[in-house]
Amino acid sequence: MTVQSMPGYFFSPQHIVLVGASERAHSLGERILTALLGSAFEGRITPVNLRHKTVAGLTAYPTLAKISEPVDLVIAVTLPETYDALFKACRKQQFHHVIAVQDWETLGEEARQTAAEAVKKHHGAELSISVCNAAGIQLPAQALNAGTLPDFPAGYAALLTGHTAVSREIGIMLRKMQQGVSRHISLNYPLSPTSAADWLNRFGHNRHTRVAVIQHNPLENQRKLFSAIRQFARHTPVILYCPHNADDTERAVLESLSRHCNFLPAFDSQTLEAALHARLADINPVNKLTVLSDSPTGWLQNEAANYGIALAMPSEKPLPEQGFLGSSPTPALFRSQAAHYLQQPDTQALLAVVAPDSPHHETELTNMLAVYAKQSDKLLLISSRVSDGLLQFDCPEAALRTLHMRNQAAALQEIQLQTAAPKSGRLKNIKPKAIEKALAEQDLDALAKALNLPPQQDDGRFHSELAFFKHPRYGDIVTARHQGRTTAVLPPFTTLDAAHLDNFFNLPEHRAATAQFLHTLNALSAAQTDCGEIRLRFYGSSTFSSLKPSEKPAAAPEKNSEKPNAKPAAKSAQPLKQAAAEILRSRKAAAAEFIRTTGEAAAEFLGKAEPAQQPPENVLAPYPDGFPQTCRLKNGESAGIRPFEPEDAEAKQQFVRNLSPEARYTRFMAQTNELPPATLARFSNLDWFSEGAFVTENSDGLIIGVSRIARLSRDECEFGITLAESARGSGLAPILMQHIIALATQQGYQSISAEILKKNTAMLKLAEKSGFTLTPSPDDKTLVQAKRSLLPPKAAEKRKFRQ
Repeated sequence: MTVQSMPGYFFSPQHIVLVGASERAHSLGERILTALLGSAFEGRITPVNLRHKTVAGLTAYPTLAKISEPVDLVIAVTLPETYDALFKACRKQQFHHVIAVQDWETLGEEARQTAAEAVKKHHGAELSISVCNAAGIQLPAQALNAGTLPDFPAGYAALLTGHTAVSREIGIMLRKMQQGVSRHISLNYPLSPTSAADWLNRFGHNRHTRVAVIQHNPLENQRKLFSAIRQFARHTPVILYCPHNADDTERAVLESLSRHCNFLPAFDSQTLEAALHARLADINPVNKLTVLSDSPTGWLQNEAANYGIALAMPSEKPLPEQGFLGSSPTPALFRSQAAHYLQQPDTQALLAVVAPDSPHHETELTNMLAVYAKQSDKLLLISSRVSDGLLQFDCPEAALRTLHMRNQAAALQEIQLQTAAPKSGRLKNIKPKAIEKALAEQDLDALAKALNLPPQQDDGRFHSELAFFKHPRYGDIVTARHQGRTTAVLPPFTTLDAAHLDNFFNLPEHRAATAQFLHTLNALSAAQTDCGEIRLRFYGSSTFSSLKPSEKPAAAPEKNSEKPNAKPAAKSAQPLKQAAAEILRSRKAAAAEFIRTTGEAAAEFLGKAEPAQQPPENVLAPYPDGFPQTCRLKNGESAGIRPFEPEDAEAKQQFVRNLSPEARYTRFMAQTNELPPATLARFSNLDWFSEGAFVTENSDGLIIGVSRIARLSRDECEFGITLAESARGSGLAPILMQHIIALATQQGYQSISAEILKKNTAMLKLAEKSGFTLTPSPDDKTLVQAKRSLLPPKAAEKRKFRQ
């Protein structure tokens, strides 16, 4: 498997053009030029300034047209009114990458609108535009700072934010931890056409990045964003920072996504700081913590319990007493006690709480403990006002939060290894015709029966609830509420979701109803049937439904009357609209401006209705449409092809076990009898936005073939096809190849490839017949590289650069 390369124009630019470079004090062009020249950036910087031939001693050009040398990156710090001409010049000069940096908080709405129009007009295949806040971009290892913030020290945290203030806040946190930044970009989320997902894909896999902090962008395509996070988190830990006001439902959805995508969600700055400590420090999970302090700390027990951590507070005569070492222990005594308890076999980690004291004593004690922490084989955390380091904290609560986030990260990693249990044969299928009839008649009792749900009842009595509805940002979701807590699961629902809800409710008597509820919702989704909001409620041992079908759409106007009526209606309304505008204009100029600029008002004044708003797509990609399918093999037998589902994991493992040793080695290039748990989980829990698999089953329901694609980079995927012994030579392989090529094309990949053993002649022949080019592997003489373009011939010719 190849590793995704990082785009050189951003991560190692050799020639940067700064449009708007200036010597004028405190101007954005001066501040960013100063930041660039004040660093040790070794590349070339070319200023563009309309009025001056030199800027800061550098030769300046009046326009981009005067620059004849190749340019890796154009950084524009001019006002939005210049963007249209600037972007046009970039396209003409074939400067393919522009980052527009601006202090947007000081500009008005008109400037933002001007920028949006220019960006929309020019961003595309020939020009990639990113719109940044004043914090801009930083690459500390390359000594590149194109922003207004001070230089970040080089380190291991990648930052992708949507506000300058957030970048500044994280930078302060990292400095206090004595940590640095590997790369940083602060996008203007509402304006930038290249999204957080795009930049996360560009970050790629980098050995200098140990953690990535991403400020959640609720404005971009959430399916694309969380697919990018999921792929990135497979090689680098991710923290998703959500400083916006997320209610209980949205928090539950984001926590559900964290289980799918393996990221740590942080909803406030304290949690973010704890997550950074946890991810940057090389520590193991801790569920039992020993505490020593020079002040009473019994109050920490409840705080620790909230984080699922048990505190051990040693008591011996005369001291310590419940971890209390006395009011004024000497640094040597504190160190001695810490060393004693760290050597105990049942001690996992120790927290030393240094109470406020004279600056000299507090600093002396903290420094002595910090030196010992580096020498200790076990984890020693320090809470002190003079803390300064990765494992030192301002208060003991911060240390507890850090351990909690480390434990949460470990729990999320365990979830990634889970595989779904097979589906139960007791689940009932929905009755489409009965559903259609019940919806038409608004018969809720009949609708509940057709959905195989408990009887309809809506008297408001229940203690726990499952609610299915459309979220305006994340599409279809199911929330569960029980004892003041909220969790969520997302479609396509699996038996893993059913198990999660069982653990959440801990109501065994309702387990079957929960499983049927999720099965029904999956069936409705597959049939694309909208039944509105569906709730399953528990009251004691009773279960009942509460249904609220969607409102019926208004009847469409008759074709013969639609066009003739449209213009007269607009004409007759025009005097009223003009009168309304004149009244507002005379009373209040701001109101008149609202009418001029607001799309809704403008549409109203023109007598045109706004286009119907499309419902939000589900944040997790669904299974492909058009399945299951039936194919006929060369031997005359029929086989069924469908998307691989998580519940197929056990059958997939048995399929691998039944392969011959030679077939397993040919497919996996390793001697193995079965798939390791981590591999089986990754193969089973798929992200259908950027990967996928199909299974073929014979008439007995046994798997006889599996094909899949997996992401290599944002432009390329790899494929694999495995057949049972009985299916070889049956003509199944070419059919499966067609399906995965079609899926890869649909998902937007530009090429598909595989490394194939030279002795696997059947697969090499299939690849060649399927349009792949075969070349010897430069790294392994036993392998052949097969690669095929997925771009139409004309599109491949037109593509001039890599996005």
